Amino acid sequence: MTLPHERTRSVIKTEEFLRELARNTELPQDIRSYAKSLLRHYPSADQILSLGRLEECLLSDAPDDEYRRRVIAFHQPLFSSSLDFTR
Repeated sequence: MTLPHERTRSVIKTEEFLRELARNTELPQDIRSYAKSLLRHYPSADQILSLGRLEECLLSDAPDDEYRRRVIAFHQPLFSSSLDFTR
């Protein structure tokens, strides 16, 4: 069973690995370009850790906590999308 902190570490390390591939001039250009294209929409370490804080707040037992409200408000743009999933 994978624990949440193990999953978080894996996602962050994958970003680091892709960045290393994208910068390595010893690799063929197509590999570097592919790594760059994957990174374009890959979450940053800061985003992943921020979402972890959001999850902790959502699971907290104190719904009237001001810190909880601020964290949720800060992440609100992540929950909105221009995609229409009803089609």
